[in-house]
Amino acid sequence: MCKLHIQQLDVKGAYLNGILKECIFMKQPEGYDNRSGQVCLLIKTLYSLKQAGREWNKELDAKLHKKGYVHLRSDPCIYI
Repeated sequence: MCKLHIQQLDVKGAYLNGILKECIFMKQPEGYDNRSGQVCLLIKTLYSLKQAGREWNKELDAKLHKKGYVHLRSDPCIYI
């Protein structure tokens, strides 16, 4: 009989770990505005960005492949 071992994980702050490929600027956050009129250049993703999920997935996928995991053809969100 084959033993089946299933694991899952939840990464807190996952969308904050994606690295942006394009230049995105934002106003200084409320409470941090020094009234200089300067803006922030984002290096990593934030939850409200459309790119956040995709960039996080690319980071995770690269790290899992480097460790020897491969994803299923039928479901690319499942790695073995």
